[in-house]
Amino acid sequence: MANEEIVLSGSVNDEQSNSVIGRDNCFSGEMRSDGLLRIDGDYCGVIRGYGVVVVGQHGRIKGDIYARKVRIGGKVKGTVYALERVDILSTGKLVGDMYTKRCQLEEGMCFTGKGNILPEQQLEEIFTRQVKNTPKISMDDF
Repeated sequence: MANEEIVLSGSVNDEQSNSVIGRDNCFSGEMRSDGLLRIDGDYCGVIRGYGVVVVGQHGRIKGDIYARKVRIGGKVKGTVYALERVDILSTGKLVGDMYTKRCQLEEGMCFTGKGNILPEQQLEEIFTRQVKNTPKISMDDF
């Protein structure tokens, strides 16, 4: 796999949304994503959802991530919670703790923190509190 191309094939169907924060862009705040979210720029805040988060080689995140799958090819400073798996690629760096059912760490990656492999039920409880029970943005007055 080329370092510039970090792809999760078959992980999101065509009906789900795809969002990208490009290389020369930055975003600060809280994001809800139940589809594919790719970060190639800078993001500061919390990401919550049941989708897939891909941090490209030039992507940087400062904040916590809650997602079904997380693939790190850039830099993340925060806690990562993944229902299914976390992959840290050879170009990836995670400074913070990780809570997941499975993980794959490529040679050359950097991980400073505590890796916690948890049973599915415990992860579901975390996601119920932190994702499912978190109210979505209200658009009633829009």
